[in-house]
Amino acid sequence: MKKIIFLLTIFLSSQSVFSQAKKSSFEYTAEIHNKISKIKVVAPENFIGELEDLKVDLENFFDHKRKVCNGEFSSLILVASSASKDGGGNKLSDEERSLCFRELKALQTTYVNNLFLARKRFLTWSFEKNIKNLDSEREKAIKSLQESFDKKSLGKESR
Repeated sequence: MKKIIFLLTIFLSSQSVFSQAKKSSFEYTAEIHNKISKIKVVAPENFIGELEDLKVDLENFFDHKRKVCNGEFSSLILVASSASKDGGGNKLSDEERSLCFRELKALQTTYVNNLFLARKRFLTWSFEKNIKNLDSEREKAIKSLQESFDKKSLGKESR
């Protein structure tokens, strides 16, 4: 019975992974848009960890998109649309290529702007945290000095 449940679990998990891999270009692009918009709202405390995960996915997407725009290979949609137009070629027309690069530029510009906002918020948070720590250390040092001098003055009065 345990073996059947184990095999069923493996089968279902592999099916869900396989179904996720079959995303259309539109779904994938929408997912990338969501990841780019997530960047600007990343909590400063989690900035480094979350950004590393997002950065890898986004860089892979940008690299893939750049190759599509350059005509190195075509996405499924481009293959289907160009095959119906000119009998099977998979190169982009000059107009499609220009549009592809404009879309890539817009995505990368949004990425850079959102990354700037997230970094700025992280640096502000980090700076404020460091200022609070510095202030706390100053107060501790002053309190320690005060206690040290209070003990010395008490010692002199008792003589």
